[in-house]
Amino acid sequence: MFGLKKKRDYSAKEILTQLDNCAEEFTFPMLDNGYIYPIHSKLSAYRNEKRWALIIEIIGFNYRGGGHNGINNCLHIFGNCINTNPGTDNANFLFITDNSSDIPTFDDEYEESLNPNAKTMTLRGKEILITHSREFYLNKGIELEESDKILVWEFLRGLEPEFNKDFEATEEEIRDRIPTDIPKILELTEWFHPDCADSELPSNNETFQQIAKVLETGRKEFYKPKNSPNNHWKNWPDGGAL
Repeated sequence: MFGLKKKRDYSAKEILTQLDNCAEEFTFPMLDNGYIYPIHSKLSAYRNEKRWALIIEIIGFNYRGGGHNGINNCLHIFGNCINTNPGTDNANFLFITDNSSDIPTFDDEYEESLNPNAKTMTLRGKEILITHSREFYLNKGIELEESDKILVWEFLRGLEPEFNKDFEATEEEIRDRIPTDIPKILELTEWFHPDCADSELPSNNETFQQIAKVLETGRKEFYKPKNSPNNHWKNWPDGGAL
């Protein structure tokens, strides 16, 4: 019949409501979380006519964990087809680094700085070289806080962008958490993120308004951001500052 529109199984409004609820419960990504130094982030959106899912990966260093226990990729998972509560939980933390030899990667006492004797570290099961050159970090725009050591988050920031793919979740890790048959429609490593610490909600943010519309309609052209990306760690100096 002419004039009738097919009723969708979900709407952009419902998507934004779920994201807002998580933001109010502090389970939506807060890039200036005072306990976590941000390193890298990624956003992936999935949909079909009946289901939607959104995964935001926040790779960072939680100094309360210390050392490799503090390095993780925290998956924030939203949708109407997920098997956990929207947001994040303990099962959605991916620990991706470890020592690669008998020499610990980080200092023994606080595990907050590079061990000056460490030459390699394991990332995703493969050994990578550790750089101790201060000039290397300064050339990447990383301001070193201490004159005689390189702190864990400074070291990790020195690994991007070359090792960003290793920081990110694998397809298997993603599909363990959302249906295997739901197609990906959007993938971003740069976007304009809301300032959740200042009580800005996703529903008031251009990025998530547009992503919700993409998910609702299946039309990627609705994602046309005017705001410049701000999710890089340099834009969130209060992250880890507590």
